[in-house]
Amino acid sequence: MKRFSLILDACLRITVAGIFWVAVRVFHTVKVRGLENDTGAQPAYFAMQHKRDGDPIVELASVLGHRGWRALARDVRFAMRSDVFYPGFLSRIVHRPRWLSSVLGLIPLKTILMHIGIRPLENIHLRPAEVWIRDGLRIMGDVRVGDALALPFIQQVAAASGEAWQKVQSYPLSRLLAWRYREALQVLCSADMFIEPARRMVKQEVVRKFKEQLAELVRWLERGKSLWGSPEGLLSPDGAILPVSAAMHRLIQAGPAGTCIIPISIIYDFMTTRRSRIFVALTAPIEHAALLSSRELEARLRSAWLWHACFTCTQLASGFIVQTVKAGKRTFTLDEMTKAIVQQAALLSEAGRWVDRQLLSTRTARRRAARFLKYALRERLVRRIGRSTWIAVPCSLSIQVRPGEAGYERYPLAYAWNELQEMLAVTESDIIAASRA
Repeated sequence: MKRFSLILDACLRITVAGIFWVAVRVFHTVKVRGLENDTGAQPAYFAMQHKRDGDPIVELASVLGHRGWRALARDVRFAMRSDVFYPGFLSRIVHRPRWLSSVLGLIPLKTILMHIGIRPLENIHLRPAEVWIRDGLRIMGDVRVGDALALPFIQQVAAASGEAWQKVQSYPLSRLLAWRYREALQVLCSADMFIEPARRMVKQEVVRKFKEQLAELVRWLERGKSLWGSPEGLLSPDGAILPVSAAMHRLIQAGPAGTCIIPISIIYDFMTTRRSRIFVALTAPIEHAALLSSRELEARLRSAWLWHACFTCTQLASGFIVQTVKAGKRTFTLDEMTKAIVQQAALLSEAGRWVDRQLLSTRTARRRAARFLKYALRERLVRRIGRSTWIAVPCSLSIQVRPGEAGYERYPLAYAWNELQEMLAVTESDIIAASRA
């Protein structure tokens, strides 16, 4: 019976990976390089840079397919944020249409995820408010809202629902799980949304669960198996790499000394009116990661991600527009943009950096730049003032989003500019220095 269950789980995982592969390539063009850097050594931790919620879908089939059917079927598990395992997760991320959201909320996602090798890992600092409340209900019972939650949070929920906060304060805690509060409870919060002693009780419970989950993942590594995870923990809000979470450091340091880390860099060429292009790179493994200090490990991981990231039209064209505005010129032609992109792409390629090959030719770079400008026009980042002449619209390069949100949709130019600055800042000497540390 157990063998049958393992075969069924393996078939399910391979089927899901195949669906991912097809679905991604219908809507995107994906370029993967560096697969030879994964030699198949175990235990290994696939350290995925986190840009979009769909990052694993983009990478998983190609990377694990290179390892062979055993990796796809059973040998790699995935550490995922814990709120995915709570009831109604799909209905929380798909709000409309309401009937579809309600149906999705009935899917036993936790059971499916466990069968395909995904395991939860708590973020003990930031979690969706709904997840905190569900834990609070389990620990304290259905207490009065005002006896568990902080007044600023109650007022925030009341404002979103159009009710008086005094009324919301008098409700039983379970009432906040009703549909009308659903959207307000998806924001990421800390345990400070509670008052004492509820705050202390819930924090203790989350820490307890985190330690149990961490111990399970460590045991998996000790069996000579591998893990896939996101060291940053959260999406990059502004395009810059976030600090590596303490969870990854604890996992690696508690695991076998021979565990290697395989950094996976991902860049989206998303500022286009055609299919977006996604560039994924596997870099050389970081050997014996458990023997490195947290500071050394983070430096090597960060340098690997940035050095191997691909320069695309999104980053280089955004850089051209920002520099044009900073120079006080603002107006430019398509030919001027194309020339600047090709020149910078050539210099970067000569320096050993990965560059989208379409940017190394004037003809193909011009096509990419024209599609970029159509996107920029739609987003009101530029205005057309002639057949081939454009004017950049001054805009702020600051990004203001809530914790856990990414600003690439609302602030595409600033997001791409931040990516470019980080990518340009890392040098080959940084890679050498980090590897020697």
